[in-house]
Amino acid sequence: MGCATTSVKITSIVLNAILGLLAVGAIGWIAFNADTETEEFVIAAYITCSVILVFALLGIFAAIRESVALTATSAVFLLILAIPQIVSTCMFLHQYEAKSGQEVVELAWQANNMDGLQQKHECCGKSSAQDYIHLNQVIPPSCYADLKPDPDHLYLEGCIEKLQSFYESDKLRFIIVSWVLVAFELICFALAVFLAISFKNKQRRMEF
Repeated sequence: MGCATTSVKITSIVLNAILGLLAVGAIGWIAFNADTETEEFVIAAYITCSVILVFALLGIFAAIRESVALTATSAVFLLILAIPQIVSTCMFLHQYEAKSGQEVVELAWQANNMDGLQQKHECCGKSSAQDYIHLNQVIPPSCYADLKPDPDHLYLEGCIEKLQSFYESDKLRFIIVSWVLVAFELICFALAVFLAISFKNKQRRMEF
């Protein structure tokens, strides 16, 4: 095997390993933020990342085994994965609007169910702790760090602002992760095509 082919083989193994780790990281990120997304999105994301992980592992195995069939299969499916991801990410970028923090907070406020939001996002009230004071209500323990009603531990930011910032950042992270995965898929596809051709040529030379 030529030096160039060996280098590409090693690069392919390393990049497929990174792609697999990115897929695992994306699955973990989806699991952590599952409550902020729709069920359909979460299921689709789980399936996509799981398939990416499977074919990343296949790419590693194919490169190590120097299998023409497995390498070609890996290349084809990486391309098939990349194309709809590019389309869906572009559509998401132009059509999707970040979830409304105000709507979520208003619903929680009306249902008297602010404690979970306030502790998770380290915020207090809709706009600030003054929302409780204006209603002659005691500021709940969930508005304080470590649930200790101490003025020095009071969360100063309102939950609407905090949640909106969280949702905007969440959207940006999703777009970045999607494009990174697509980039790795396309690079691994190109390397797999090169390796499949190289392995095929090697087999032909060995037949003579």
